[in-house]
Amino acid sequence: MLLVTGATGFIGKEVVGRLIRKGYKIRALCIDTDDAKNLPKGVDAVIGDITHHQSLISATEGIDTVIHLAGIISYSKSIEELFRINAIGTKNLLRHCGKVKKFILSSSVSVYGEIKGEADENYPPSPGNHYGESKLKAEQFVRESGLNHVILRIAPIYGVASPVWKRNLRLLEKGFPIPSTDSMTHVVHVSDVAEAFVRAVEKGSGTYNIADSSPIRFTDFAEKLVTLLGKKPRKLPHFMVRGIAAVMGMGNYLRVLTINRHYVIRKAEKELGYRPKADVQKELKRMVDWYRGLS
Repeated sequence: MLLVTGATGFIGKEVVGRLIRKGYKIRALCIDTDDAKNLPKGVDAVIGDITHHQSLISATEGIDTVIHLAGIISYSKSIEELFRINAIGTKNLLRHCGKVKKFILSSSVSVYGEIKGEADENYPPSPGNHYGESKLKAEQFVRESGLNHVILRIAPIYGVASPVWKRNLRLLEKGFPIPSTDSMTHVVHVSDVAEAFVRAVEKGSGTYNIADSSPIRFTDFAEKLVTLLGKKPRKLPHFMVRGIAAVMGMGNYLRVLTINRHYVIRKAEKELGYRPKADVQKELKRMVDWYRGLS
């Protein structure tokens, strides 16, 4: 049986759906009964919390593979909160996985920080924020566990129902200016991320970058989104946008969005058979259409 934490989240729903279609028997760790109600039929729900290791005993009983998705993405929460959930939560789960044959961790390219050139899996980690630090610590705990493992370092994820892009699109719709920058950004669609997790169940060992086939200029990417929103892109010099963001209390968040990103995925292609298939133009339009249906 396969345990999935974070099974009802943005990524988790896609992962669980694919695993079900492939015939896997799945148990989901849910934080409460309301969370469990959102699971597909046939998934075994167990109530537990990764921050309380005692509640994980029944969740891990009889499990041979773990996909650990549960965690928080934030660039404003305290380092204590981020480490409590993302790092210590992972350590708590590992304590009950001694008999597990494979542990698959959802990590982030945030462990690298800003990229000079391009980054493969050997690029020196240098997180630029506490979120990236918490993910790097979680990776350390997984490696130290001695378990056979796969760590997926995932680029910023977009797609319908993304809570992160719901916020970003709201900012762009309200006229937040696009910074003029030569920085590249590198994203990945949630469907390709889900496929990477399914492939990691079946093959692979070690750390892999998961991203789209190639990066795109951040300014071009943002302009595409603004145009799809039916607005005229408004560009300003980067230093001016940084000042606006700082006044709004979003300075760190803007930096995260606009740092230079270029991730090499050759290892995942070779060892996992990972091939990103999402049509970026089509999926960006679908995401914007979804967002406009909410507003």
